[in-house]
Amino acid sequence: MMPSTICLLVLALIGLINSAAINSGSKDVSYDVPIPRGYTREQYVKSVIDYWTSERMASAKPLHPTVSMSPKVFSVKDDEDIEVERVLTPSVASPQTRGANTPPAAGRAFFSMGGNTYVCSGSVVNAANRDTVVTAGHCVFNNTNKEWATNWIFVPDYDSKQRPFGTFVSRKLATKQQWKDKGDYNNDVAIVLLNTNEDGRHAQDLTGAFGITLSAPTSAATNAFGFPMNINSGETMSTCASSSKKQSLLLMSSFKGLQITCGMGGGASGGPWLQKYNSATKEGQQVSLTSFSYSLAPGKVHGPHFNIDNIGSLFQENQNA
Repeated sequence: MMPSTICLLVLALIGLINSAAINSGSKDVSYDVPIPRGYTREQYVKSVIDYWTSERMASAKPLHPTVSMSPKVFSVKDDEDIEVERVLTPSVASPQTRGANTPPAAGRAFFSMGGNTYVCSGSVVNAANRDTVVTAGHCVFNNTNKEWATNWIFVPDYDSKQRPFGTFVSRKLATKQQWKDKGDYNNDVAIVLLNTNEDGRHAQDLTGAFGITLSAPTSAATNAFGFPMNINSGETMSTCASSSKKQSLLLMSSFKGLQITCGMGGGASGGPWLQKYNSATKEGQQVSLTSFSYSLAPGKVHGPHFNIDNIGSLFQENQNA
C-alpha cells in the first residue's frame, strides 16, 4: 500500500470515530473499531499493519503519567468491603514458551492519539475468545481530550524491531467509566480485543496467556514486565522482580492501589504485574499493571489493585466478545 493511501485511510478512520459504536453503561465504556467504507476486515487489518513501519514505531512517544500531587480517585471501598482473593481466570502456557528468555504473552502496544503516535505495554490474558489484551486505561483513552486511540496494534514478545508472533490489530477498546470521565487511577485499566494476525492465528494460541487474580495479597513477590524507553529505547523487554505493597497513606491517602520498586519508565505503562510467576513455563497471575509514577516516591511505580470493580467487570463483559 502506498504511503499516501495509508494516510488517507488514517484520516478516514478519524472521521469515522463519531459514527462508531460507542457503548457505555454505569461502570464500563467501550469503542468498537470501525471498518472504513469500501474495505473488508482483512483489507483494513493489513492497512493498519502497513501503517506501522519500523520507522513509525521508532518515533512513537511513551505514555506514562508522572503525578505531582495525590492522584485522582473517586471510588474506593471501605476496608470491610474488600473482597476475598479469587482467580478470575487461570494462566495458560504455550509450547513455545519453554526455553524462552521472556514471557511471550507480554508485548508492546502502538497507537495514535491527537495526531501523534504513542507506545505502551500490555499482556495477553486467558479468555474464551483467545484474543484479549490487558493494558492501562490511558493507553486506550485520553480523558483530557476525550479521545479514543486509533490504529491500535499489539506485538507480543516484541524484540528489536522483530515481531515473532506477528501483529494484532484491535477490534474493540474498553475501559472503566471512572477512568474515561474522571481519570480515576484506581480504574486505569483497559481491555483490548484483537483481530487475528497476518496468518489468521489467535494471539493466545501462539503466546499462551497470563491469568487474572482479583483482590490478591497486597504484599507479595511480584514480577513486572514492560518495554520502557529508558532501557534500550524500549526495543527489548525489561523486568522488575520486587515485592508489592500498599500505598503509603501519608503520600497518597486516596489511591488504594499497589506500588513496587522499579526503574521502568515511559513505555512500560500497561505492562503486567504478576504473582506466582513461573520462569520455566512463563505462567503467572496478573494482579496489577504499570500505571503511573509519583514525584514524591522516586524509584517506585504504581498500579491499580485488580478487583471485581475494575478489571473484573471489564473482563467478564468482554471475554466472549
